[in-house]
Amino acid sequence: MRHNIIAGLDIGSTAIRLVVGQKVAHESGEQLQILGAVIVPAEGINRGAVNSIEDATSAISSCLEKAERLIGVPVANVWVGINGPNLKCEKSQGVVAVGRSDNEITEDDVNRAIEAAQALSVPPNYEILHVIPVKFTVDNQEDIKDPIGMTGVRLEVETLIIQGRSNQIKNLTKAIYRTSLEIEDLVLSPL
Repeated sequence: MRHNIIAGLDIGSTAIRLVVGQKVAHESGEQLQILGAVIVPAEGINRGAVNSIEDATSAISSCLEKAERLIGVPVANVWVGINGPNLKCEKSQGVVAVGRSDNEITEDDVNRAIEAAQALSVPPNYEILHVIPVKFTVDNQEDIKDPIGMTGVRLEVETLIIQGRSNQIKNLTKAIYRTSLEIEDLVLSPL
């Protein structure tokens, strides 16, 4: 059962929430069954930023203990929702030539285009959290959802680049790691 556990941790200025689910096989495929959700008052957090690592760690630990008592299973890994006024969202575009001689677009071409979109100047105190492809263009044919398998010479991607302040991300992850939780990934809260 432990391998099927998925936990989401949302750290806000007023409350810390932890939702724990389990992947279960269903005739229509795998589904997520919610095992429990807990909420505790937040401490050491102000407007999405940690202002006291000790208080934040204590509040996260309290939330974790409450969740583990509720579901009866230890939680080891969490997906962490990150939010705050210091997150930035920027549009960016990447362009690559299709790599195969038959001009069929592969997943590698898509990944190269997304990497090219990341070649924007990120301020020194920020780091990229997400690169979200919005739409693709193949040889001037716009609004393509998934170009893999299509034929073309030039592949373009329009992306949204989500950036967060490095120091705030490090302080948040430090508070979480002190509770012995492992972080699967940081995810922009609205996502």
